[in-house]
Amino acid sequence: MEKIILEKLSGETRTAKVGKILIKVGQNIKEGDGLFNAESAKGNFIVKSQYNGTILNVMIEEGQQIKIGESIAEIDGQKADRKFNNGNSTYSFGLAKPKKKDISCDIAIIGGGPGGYVAAIRAAQLGASVVLIEKDKIGGTCLNHGCIPTKSFVKSAHLYDEMQKSELFGINAGQMTLDIKQIVKRKNEVVSNLSDGIKYLLEHWNIQLIEGEAKVSKDIIHIKNNRLDASIQAKNIIIATGSSPARLNIPGASLPVVMTSEDILNLSKIPKSITIIGGGVIGMEFAFILNSFGSKVTVVEYTDNILSNFDEDIIEVVTDECIQRGISLYTKAKVEAISLSEDKEAITTFSQNGETHFLVGETVLMSVGRNANLNSIDLDALGVELNERKNGIKVDEHMATSNTSVYAIGDVTNRIPLAHVASHQGIIAVENCMGKDSSMDYSAIPSAVFVSPELGVVGLCEKEAKQLGIPYQISKFPFSANGKALSQGDTKGFVKILFDDKDYKILGAAVIGPGATDLISNFTNLIQQKIDYRTLSHTVFAHPTTAEAVNEAILGITGEMIHFA
Repeated sequence: MEKIILEKLSGETRTAKVGKILIKVGQNIKEGDGLFNAESAKGNFIVKSQYNGTILNVMIEEGQQIKIGESIAEIDGQKADRKFNNGNSTYSFGLAKPKKKDISCDIAIIGGGPGGYVAAIRAAQLGASVVLIEKDKIGGTCLNHGCIPTKSFVKSAHLYDEMQKSELFGINAGQMTLDIKQIVKRKNEVVSNLSDGIKYLLEHWNIQLIEGEAKVSKDIIHIKNNRLDASIQAKNIIIATGSSPARLNIPGASLPVVMTSEDILNLSKIPKSITIIGGGVIGMEFAFILNSFGSKVTVVEYTDNILSNFDEDIIEVVTDECIQRGISLYTKAKVEAISLSEDKEAITTFSQNGETHFLVGETVLMSVGRNANLNSIDLDALGVELNERKNGIKVDEHMATSNTSVYAIGDVTNRIPLAHVASHQGIIAVENCMGKDSSMDYSAIPSAVFVSPELGVVGLCEKEAKQLGIPYQISKFPFSANGKALSQGDTKGFVKILFDDKDYKILGAAVIGPGATDLISNFTNLIQQKIDYRTLSHTVFAHPTTAEAVNEAILGITGEMIHFA
């Protein structure tokens, strides 16, 4: 007789409520059969048996809370991976030989980031059999090393900033201190919770998740890990292998004092000073985070301005905030080398206007973009071509590659390296795999940047319109004229709309100010659907909200702003 012990729940869940019990005394069960329905914060799922045999006693009741390590039932049988000899059990606790398995499926997806796992779920919704392959952690860079953990840091930074100003709101908070270990711990908990949720969704949709590195030969994908040696034959393959942080090819780029955007998310202490190489989105987000945490921050940017892809009025607001906060900016500056001082601090050498400069900081963050993971699988074996610049996989509007049964999505295509773009590309790719005719539309892709004040843009910006020779007009409403922004003491920034007064269409929009990353979505559908802006004048927005600034900017298109003249 053996006891069936609860060894695992969905993802990293530790406790669950017992729902319907699926076994009874005398029932013969085998590995993979359901034992009971479980309910947790992650949703409902079935706990499955790892044993073969006959149930002797059921030790759980419906409605009870059960946790990992507790007994479910007693069974006359054995665990599926145990070996028995002449009735005497000999247990193998060493590393078992990987089980060879041939798998056939409709769609195999290589990479479990925001492109890959969303594609897998959409494929399952459409009735496909799906295998999802991930060599590291489910959720990819976005969940584990990028968007989500960074925003957890942003929340800590913003909260600390707000508490520093609490006396203005009549609150005396006393002396405050930062605990970087707790900040990192909370970040890890957020990541873990979201990872659990994805694993639950994969289980819910019966998606087979295989952990390991994919090797391809012609139309076969090979995966080998400690438990499985699999050969996968798929009707269609989706490549979603993502990207990795880039490093400048300069002396000292690999010194221990040089971090990437992934390394910095696991800080054990707050650096007293830091030099950030790169004033793009990632570099500037960390500039504000670390400034809030108390670091002396210096940013060195190669182009004419920080956030150089954005319009000048947006750059001006962010630059002014940097000056007020004491963030030092060096633009039109080329980093030449990184070296160590006698006391092991980082010396960053850069040239600007023909002169050589030196910056000393406790550490360096290299934030100079990302490179597509093109070497993670053998593209030649799949017959997949690169784009003209050889920096991404070549795809068409259906996300198909030069091999019509292979698709590519996300950063590995080097189109627009944003998580939500990868997710939608995954949906487009899957729908085409399943016989639909879906195309990727890049005309209204919103972008969110979590600097201070935060900003969001969608559609055309002024720089693009000028480059393309597209005529436009502007309507702009400042947050200093918005009631909620004033009551929050957060009045920097504006809502700006680019519009065509001939066709009555909104061409693009930018929001910089309180809640900008959420407010920008108000414009996405208006631009994508080419809505006639004259039909929007009677749309009612709640008061008092920052969204009223969106309404005022729309009214301003026809010269009808109410609260600004």
